[in-house]
Amino acid sequence: MNPLRAHIFLLVLAAACDGGQPGPSNMPAETSKSAPAAAPGPAAAAEPALFTSKDGLVAAPRPPGDGWECVEQTATDPGQEATLIKCRQTDRARFFFLLAKDYAVPPDQVRSAEQLATDVFPSTYQKLFEKFEILESKPTTRAGKPGHDLRISAVHASMGEIRKRELVHTAGNHVFVVSAEGLPDVFDAESSAIEAWFSGAQFKNLQ
Repeated sequence: MNPLRAHIFLLVLAAACDGGQPGPSNMPAETSKSAPAAAPGPAAAAEPALFTSKDGLVAAPRPPGDGWECVEQTATDPGQEATLIKCRQTDRARFFFLLAKDYAVPPDQVRSAEQLATDVFPSTYQKLFEKFEILESKPTTRAGKPGHDLRISAVHASMGEIRKRELVHTAGNHVFVVSAEGLPDVFDAESSAIEAWFSGAQFKNLQ
């Protein structure tokens, strides 16, 4: 599988636009889910509980308040291993989700975070959206590893206008992606949850 197809596979695995993008027939089922998060008390608000994948590879702060569902997906095909966690709004009229994933690629498909963000990902967005615009693209680091931060405005065929932020890092043959995507008004309203998710996401293979 080439890098573009691999990324498309992982984006579809994430169900980039919940309910509007059917996945391939061999897509793994969600392996775990939690009940909608209850409103935390003062202590939980100060230190949010982590939603962690069963294999321990990916974790991120569970968004506070009601109306959230957190799920996990994995893929185990050799050379395409992936672990993904997502917390999404249960009210589909408020389309919005937060996602973190770790996936592996074969050695000959390894690309830098900048190459993924500026070449591979935009090619994928062209297939997912009717049109898109990269509003911001900048280098960053996590755990001393190079990364790239993207902010995108897009139009989806069924969902309409979408806002998206995507942060990608690489280490060896692993790619680590943190994403937020949703309707513009919900995206803005969930700015605190986005910042907490992006700053608090943890990857065992990126230590």
